[in-house]
Amino acid sequence: MKNVIFDLDQTLVDTSILETYRNTRNWKGAYNNIPHCRLYNELLDVFQYIRNNSIKVCIVSSSPKSYVERIVSYFNIPADNIVGYHDTYHRKPNPEPMLKAMTLLNCTPNSVISFGDRAIDIISAHNAGIMAVGCAWDTKEMILLKNSTPDKIIYTPIEILDILTNNNI
Repeated sequence: MKNVIFDLDQTLVDTSILETYRNTRNWKGAYNNIPHCRLYNELLDVFQYIRNNSIKVCIVSSSPKSYVERIVSYFNIPADNIVGYHDTYHRKPNPEPMLKAMTLLNCTPNSVISFGDRAIDIISAHNAGIMAVGCAWDTKEMILLKNSTPDKIIYTPIEILDILTNNNI
């Protein structure tokens, strides 16, 4: 797999401390508290593999692009492209954000895989024809995630490596 779409919050970074700021659109408060967030264990190995193998990454988020850019920069997350809240007319679970991501990655649905912790991530990917992996390590909606019928559910971030290296879906 040479293209990956990631959700950000609760998939790559535990941003739960920012949830109140995000819900009230207090972006200054969110930005000031990014250092209190944490990158999930094992993702440094995943990111190294992505860099070493020239895998293109797009992050698709329901938050503004400036928020995503700051977190990506702070945690040195490999991201070639970002699709934020204002980049599409429709939001997840609509397929439009995933379709935009594929356009930015210059790829087709059969050459990309999506990872996310919420049902809207899985539904959006499937509606765009993309294989979708449910990331269960910190999901707040396990039942909804399972009911969204991801192609696979993984329970630790290191399992992303198995999928990327072996196309193990």
